[in-house]
Amino acid sequence: MKNLKLTIFTILSITYSLSASAQETLQQKFDNMLENTETYERYKVIPRTDLNAFWSEVTDTLNQKQQKIQQLQSETQDAKANAQQSRAELVSVQAKLDESLELNDTIYFFGIPFSKIGYHILVWAIIAILAVLGIMAYFMFIRSNSVTTKTRREFETLQAEYEEHKSKSRETQVKLKRELQTAVNQLSERRS
Repeated sequence: MKNLKLTIFTILSITYSLSASAQETLQQKFDNMLENTETYERYKVIPRTDLNAFWSEVTDTLNQKQQKIQQLQSETQDAKANAQQSRAELVSVQAKLDESLELNDTIYFFGIPFSKIGYHILVWAIIAILAVLGIMAYFMFIRSNSVTTKTRREFETLQAEYEEHKSKSRETQVKLKRELQTAVNQLSERRS
């Protein structure tokens, strides 16, 4: 009888450790087994076949729960492995993204890598320098053009004066040659 009590207590403790749905089923079967048994003095007499059948159901339920636990543990390990794989892929994708962003942020100018900001600064500096040189060239052209125009006018004036002087000198020379010829002719006539 003490063994029977111990067995029932063990069965009850195992029954309470199972999940709620299995516990109700086993509990109902246990209650049915107790109701359908006879009472001797203050003890219940349970046939061994009923007790063995109940114990068989308890072990089946425990085995199912153990299989479920193993399945869940396997799924948990698979989920952890997938999470680690996903983390590794994420790290790889992040590294590729960083490399791509760095490549997109780099512009090569005459074979020299520049960041986009550095490239914009360089381009605008070149534009500013070219604009300053263009403005300087324009002002130098204007000054040079005015000097050239002034020099041309002075040259034309000087050339006109020169032509006038040349023609006066020619006239003077012609006049002197005539006078000389007249004087030579007069001398020849006097000598003859």
